[in-house]
Amino acid sequence: MIVLKDENFIGKGNERACYVHPEDCNKAIKITYENNNRKESKQTKLEVKYYKELEKRKMINFKHLPKYFGEVETDKGRGFVVELVRDYNGEVSKTFEFYLKQNGVFKYQKELETYKQYFLDNYIIFNYGMMPKNILLRKNSETDFDLVLIDGLGDVTYFTFLNKIKYLAIRRINRRWDKFVKKYLEKYKTSSL
Repeated sequence: MIVLKDENFIGKGNERACYVHPEDCNKAIKITYENNNRKESKQTKLEVKYYKELEKRKMINFKHLPKYFGEVETDKGRGFVVELVRDYNGEVSKTFEFYLKQNGVFKYQKELETYKQYFLDNYIIFNYGMMPKNILLRKNSETDFDLVLIDGLGDVTYFTFLNKIKYLAIRRINRRWDKFVKKYLEKYKTSSL
C-alpha cells in the first residue's frame, strides 16, 4: 500500500485529489477524496475505462494526455497512476487557465489547433470536464508548448459504442470542441496579449 503524505499533495477538483507518487516524482496518483459528496468518482471510472480502451487500441502518442500506469491501493483509497506533467525546467506544469488569464487566447492559437487535431487524428473523445483549469500547458522550452488534458477524458453519453465509428467520433469531437471554445475560450479573446 502506498502512503500519501501532505507534502505529496498537488491539488484537487470536485471529486478527486492528486498527489506526487512518493516512489516516483514523475508520476501522480489520483484518488477520490473523502467528503466530496460522492462515495466513488464517476470521472475516475470513466477515465480508467477510457485509458484501457486506448491500451487496446495500442495507443502510443500521449503528447496531449498523461500516460497511464494502472491502479494502486493507497492509505486514502484506491487510485490510479498517471504521468506527472512537468515543464522543461522540472516544475509541475501550470493550468492553461493560468496562462489564458495572463496572455489571452490568441497567443495559443497554434497550440489549440494542434491540440484539437490530436483528438481528431486519434479519435479520442473528451467530455464537458475539458475546461482550461483541467488542461495543463507544458512548456517544452520558452517558446514551445503543449496542451495536456488532465481531466475530462472519455464520453459521458449512454451510447458510447457509436464512438467506435470514426466518422461519428469525429463529428462528436467537433461538436464538443465548438462547445469548449464557446463556453471557455471566447471570454479570453479580450484579454491582453
